[in-house]
Amino acid sequence: MIKKLCSILTAYVSIVIVTFSLLITQANPIFLQNNLFSKRLFAYGLLNNFSNVIVGVLLILIGYQVKGSINFIKKYIYIYIVNLLIFIGLFLWTRNFTISNLYDAVLPITRNTYPIVIGTISALLIKDKVKSLIKKYKFSVILEVYTIIFLLPSLFNKDIFGLGNGNNIITAFLLTILGVILSNIELEKFRINKKIITLMIMSIILNIILAFSMPYISLRMHKNLSTAYRFNVLTSITVVTMAIVIFIVVQKLKLLKISINILEYAGLLTLLIYSNSFIIEKIVNSSVSLKVLLFKSCIVTIIIIILGWLLSIIDKKEHLLEKKLLLNDEKLISPWIGEIIVKITNYIKQHKYNLLNIVILYILAYCSFIFMSPHFTSPHMDGESYTSIFFYTFFIKQNMLLLNFILYYLIYRFIYSVTNKFWLSSVTTYVITAVAIVADAIKIYYRSEPIFPTEVTMISAYGDILSMVPKVILWIAMIGIIILSVFIIFCEIEIPQRKLNWKSRLISILITIIIFGSSTQINHWNSIVSKWLSSYGNDPAFWNQEWGVQQNGALQQFLNNIDTKIMEESSDYSRKKVDEIAEKYEKQAKKINKDRINNLSTQTIIFNLSESLANPNRLKEVELSQNPLSHIDSIKENTTSGLMISSGLGGGTANMEYMTLTGLPVSNFSPTIATPYTQVVPNSEQTLTINNYFKKSTAIHPYRGSFYSREVVYKKFGFQRFMYLGSKYKIKHKIKIGSNPYLSDETAYQNTLDVINSYKNGQFINLVTMQNHLPYSDYYDNSGDYQVSGNMDDDEKNNISNYSAGISYTDKAVQKFIEQIDEIDKSITVVFYGDHLPGIYSNIDGNSLEARETDYFIYSNKYARQHGAKNLKHVKYVSPIDFIALTAEQTNSKVSPYYALLTEIQKELPTIKVYAYNNGKNPVFVNKKGKTIKYKQLTKKQKRLYNDLKLVQYDLTAGNQYLYKTKFFNVNK
Repeated sequence: MIKKLCSILTAYVSIVIVTFSLLITQANPIFLQNNLFSKRLFAYGLLNNFSNVIVGVLLILIGYQVKGSINFIKKYIYIYIVNLLIFIGLFLWTRNFTISNLYDAVLPITRNTYPIVIGTISALLIKDKVKSLIKKYKFSVILEVYTIIFLLPSLFNKDIFGLGNGNNIITAFLLTILGVILSNIELEKFRINKKIITLMIMSIILNIILAFSMPYISLRMHKNLSTAYRFNVLTSITVVTMAIVIFIVVQKLKLLKISINILEYAGLLTLLIYSNSFIIEKIVNSSVSLKVLLFKSCIVTIIIIILGWLLSIIDKKEHLLEKKLLLNDEKLISPWIGEIIVKITNYIKQHKYNLLNIVILYILAYCSFIFMSPHFTSPHMDGESYTSIFFYTFFIKQNMLLLNFILYYLIYRFIYSVTNKFWLSSVTTYVITAVAIVADAIKIYYRSEPIFPTEVTMISAYGDILSMVPKVILWIAMIGIIILSVFIIFCEIEIPQRKLNWKSRLISILITIIIFGSSTQINHWNSIVSKWLSSYGNDPAFWNQEWGVQQNGALQQFLNNIDTKIMEESSDYSRKKVDEIAEKYEKQAKKINKDRINNLSTQTIIFNLSESLANPNRLKEVELSQNPLSHIDSIKENTTSGLMISSGLGGGTANMEYMTLTGLPVSNFSPTIATPYTQVVPNSEQTLTINNYFKKSTAIHPYRGSFYSREVVYKKFGFQRFMYLGSKYKIKHKIKIGSNPYLSDETAYQNTLDVINSYKNGQFINLVTMQNHLPYSDYYDNSGDYQVSGNMDDDEKNNISNYSAGISYTDKAVQKFIEQIDEIDKSITVVFYGDHLPGIYSNIDGNSLEARETDYFIYSNKYARQHGAKNLKHVKYVSPIDFIALTAEQTNSKVSPYYALLTEIQKELPTIKVYAYNNGKNPVFVNKKGKTIKYKQLTKKQKRLYNDLKLVQYDLTAGNQYLYKTKFFNVNK
């Protein structure tokens, strides 16, 4: 009993040593990085060495003790399942993985996921054959061969035989076979004389000396640790020799008495941990404390032993796999392979229609990608290289293709489970899928966006849609349905397929409901479903639905758009409460309008979003040799100006547009709303924007119109014209700077001047530039004028220099534009703002205020100032929702009750941090000094203002839009 406990304790400590060494290597603590002598460094060298010796002993022990048979295929399947479960468990713990990690877990042989396990099992499958084969050779000859294999690479530090560090199939196979060879020798009768003892002791001493001294030698010779662990690998002759010595001693003294079944599984699980880097990486999970790593090692070892014990029990009691795979101890590998081939062939013959159905569904899934690209090109930005959608989908987006195939298969399986008719289910699935793909392709061709769930649920519109379809098409469809019906009936009678039992039907229905039902959690960023899909490769790309459907496939993108809970409903939301708010701010509007003489509608108002514009000099981490925005800074000194708090960092342009045009903060929306343009606007019957107060409004964007569904959104906003590349309203004066693929800001301003001069009365222009969009390559000749200092690498400095050169051209274009509108004899006011910082700064905190500050100014031309416009005092911090109120105040224009609310918000409430999403709960603000203010710190009046805004926002975007039935949006002139 004591010997057994000692052997178990020895095994436990050994596994802890192996695991602890692996965790330290993965964690890469400071003492392994700083190239300095330390006790920990030498202790790690010894630990790492002993870890590899233990693995060597384990491989030899498995080959020596474990009985080899065809049944090891069953054990491999158990290990495969356990690895999958470990993968799922580690995902649930860390909430992330890569698609490569998933492929490794699902396809371990082709992906070489745990090669040592494969090598060990391969050796055991042919153990009996090896035993009979090696009887022909002397043990000394075999030992000499092994010595050459492991000695030469160790001696010359050249991987002659391609064994690497030993984490491969060949090394595991060789060491396991060595155990098999030793099992042919009666070690109990094996005599150990003084010479052998001396050699054993010398080999152990040599291994320990090398483990201790190599870090010292490496640091002395190379000034780093590049060769410190040269002899601490499984293929080192000293490690292999020490492993053999320990194994012989253990067997001679009969120290290890562990159940063979437990040894099989605990040993294989240890080898699984040793060779699967994903498991070690996730177990470490950013831990660097040695105590924490040791504790984790102990826990992992306990789990390995328990799992080994459980698997040994299951192995004894479960025989289903043996029957299914035709396994038994008497069978050899060659005849078994022949039997399996016959069985697979018979299965294919018996299930040919089911397999054909799978192929067709896969082809349909493939079509759901390729037909989403009108020109059959892969998703790309201008200036990027691209390939055909056929190649891109099959070789690059295979993971998403498989996901869509599984979803289509689940639809088929659901119908099959309900009807229990194979042909009816299959053909119905094909027709539904094909119709959906064609409908998506048509909509993308005409509107650059796929079909949304909200459109599918508009059943009342189906009759109107059908009335627009030519009767010929309807007759063809009817004939097609009749032909398909006859085909289904014929096949069900003449080629009937097996019926499903009630258990299979129920399970299929439940799985389908659960999988598709989980789509309501896709946009809940902390949910398991969201984390799984984002790790898998799903990118909803709400900013460009056409891009998203090409990346994710038609069905998955449809599911991405299902859950768009816009806002949490306020407990006091009612028609009565909304009417009270409308009445309250109607009085406030009358009070404001007493002192104002102008109307917005009679002036030219320009909202100019300048792509990615924010002065790098404002960042404390960056220092530029000169200011790239000197002209803009000069303009800011003489007009209403300050810093805008952006909701984005490196992206999110459309969200800034939405806030400036509507006056509604995106931070009040649910976190599931990533882009209101594509998730809120399509669901609203109407959306009031500032351009609705003008008889004429134009949107200008010198790029594609499909991004953020702008073509659809601007039309719904009421813009009469949208000028973009490819539109019927042509972009003129096309100028590019250097090798920049995007049209210049000068182009944008020249087209804006054309629109201004084409209409003598008041109008609204929404200008979105493109020149400074990423990437920030070496486009310009003047990049060298903007030298960067700071703690960052050269690539980042180059990006910042290139970016600074780009915005310097914007600076000059803005100055020229301001000078030009000053010469025009009509009231023009420009709201100029950068939408977000570019995503090129690696060392700034993304949640800090400086990471969200962009430049803005509001400028009224000379004519406007002569007719009532006035500069406001410096407003340091604003949010995008403040621009409407500030513009109305600067131009001395009357306001509607809604804009009276926005005016009060801008004057009385600290600036809303629009990037702090939290369903509008516990909002965060910024005061004039840049300090964060929490909701509970607000005054009662400020809280009322904020809650009024939130209730208005709910009514307009998620509620019943009662406000449109009041005078809330009317301006009393």
